[in-house]
Amino acid sequence: IYPIPWSLECCSLCPRPSVRVETQPAFNLEHYRDSRSGPLQYIFWRQMLQFICPAPAPLTFDPESAHPNLVFSRDLTAVTERNRAQPVPTSPRRFRQCVNVLGSQTFDSGRHYWEVWVGSKTKWDLGVAAEAVDRAAKVKLCPENGYWTLRLRNRTEYWATTTPWVRLTPRQPPRKVGVFLDCQEGTVAFFDAGDMSHLFTFHQVSAERYCPFFSTCFSDGRDNIEPMRLCHLAL
Repeated sequence: IYPIPWSLECCSLCPRPSVRVETQPAFNLEHYRDSRSGPLQYIFWRQMLQFICPAPAPLTFDPESAHPNLVFSRDLTAVTERNRAQPVPTSPRRFRQCVNVLGSQTFDSGRHYWEVWVGSKTKWDLGVAAEAVDRAAKVKLCPENGYWTLRLRNRTEYWATTTPWVRLTPRQPPRKVGVFLDCQEGTVAFFDAGDMSHLFTFHQVSAERYCPFFSTCFSDGRDNIEPMRLCHLAL
């Protein structure tokens, strides 16, 4: 008879702990998809949007400020110039001499960014205007008169409307222009929104309130008839 090893003898006397094994149901891909219903790009985009500062502003045009020759889409995000004036109410807010229009939104603090589709237009003006600009007179677009704008002329000539004007040489003709207004820093910066290349920055910008500013310029028959559009965030 062989003696039982002490270790085995102790183990046989100690009660063994009960082992409970829990099983998990198999992963159900269809159930996961159903519980996360909705396009994934949209879900991630919505989550990321809170970290973008400033997020692109969903602007609309202000018809009450518009020259009578301007016509708008129903949602007020596209504008084009017609050869004759439209029947519109008289308003001190309305531009009378040039085919200009302001955005419906005004800003007096913070940072704001928006994008404007100019496509293949042959000429245009856009940027920022002081809310208090003279809308009845024909004035030169320059900082001294409360305008900080870029302009296109003759299809290929890009200018910053400083005093005097500065000729710009973008890498390629921008089809969509980004405008960044920083009220605290007093700057208005412009970008080619296609590749976010910098076009120009105005410094020492000052006004009580700022408005997005746009001019389709005259259509010149049909050469410049393409609408100017405000771009909203989209997937």
